Amino acid sequence: RQNLLSEGKTGKYLKYAFGEIVLVVIGILIALQVNDWNNNRKNLDLEDKILKEIYANLNTDLKDLQSQIEQNNWYINHNSKVLEHLINKTPLNDSLRKYYSYLYGYGHFSPKTVGYQNLKSQGISLVKNDSLRNNISELYENKYFEIADNIRPSISNAQDIHLTQIVSNISHKELYVDAEPMNLELLQNNLQFQESLKWIVFARQWTNELYEDGKLNIEKVMEQIKEELNK
Repeated sequence: RQNLLSEGKTGKYLKYAFGEIVLVVIGILIALQVNDWNNNRKNLDLEDKILKEIYANLNTDLKDLQSQIEQNNWYINHNSKVLEHLINKTPLNDSLRKYYSYLYGYGHFSPKTVGYQNLKSQGISLVKNDSLRNNISELYENKYFEIADNIRPSISNAQDIHLTQIVSNISHKELYVDAEPMNLELLQNNLQFQESLKWIVFARQWTNELYEDGKLNIEKVMEQIKEELNK
């Protein structure tokens, strides 16, 4: 550059200087592009990790819901047998004693939300697939509230009444093995006990319907996550 200036070749100097500027700009642009690529790669890796975590949580929730449904069906069957026995006023036998021992017992669905909480802490926009992002949010913010938090207060009063009726009318010799009415004849004419038992059977059936719907939602999101991870 000094030689060009000393020789009065200003035009060539300007071309040389311009060339240096272009190279510097290209270098900066390349550096920015590489930085963006690295950031995108990190975000993709983080999205991949969190989606796998959510998938694992949903798989656990799916198994939990199925277990809750099977447990409810077990109680529905036993409670219905007792109700039928009381309404028809049939004799007490050993099978019925076992059914009486299963009059009360409740489980609750508690979803695993670690993966979703991690996603929210990173920003839910980390999931680039709009449909998947919306379905994940809908599942955890709305559907899970319906099948986990909203069920309990809806049937808690009925559970309390039912438990009071059991304590007042049923004698347990061995929990979940052997129980029977304190006074069978009185219980066969105790409409309050029978109505509370009818409501509990209905509540379990209603709960199972919500759980089945929840399973469908979970399976849908799990399938979407699998497809996204395969990409």
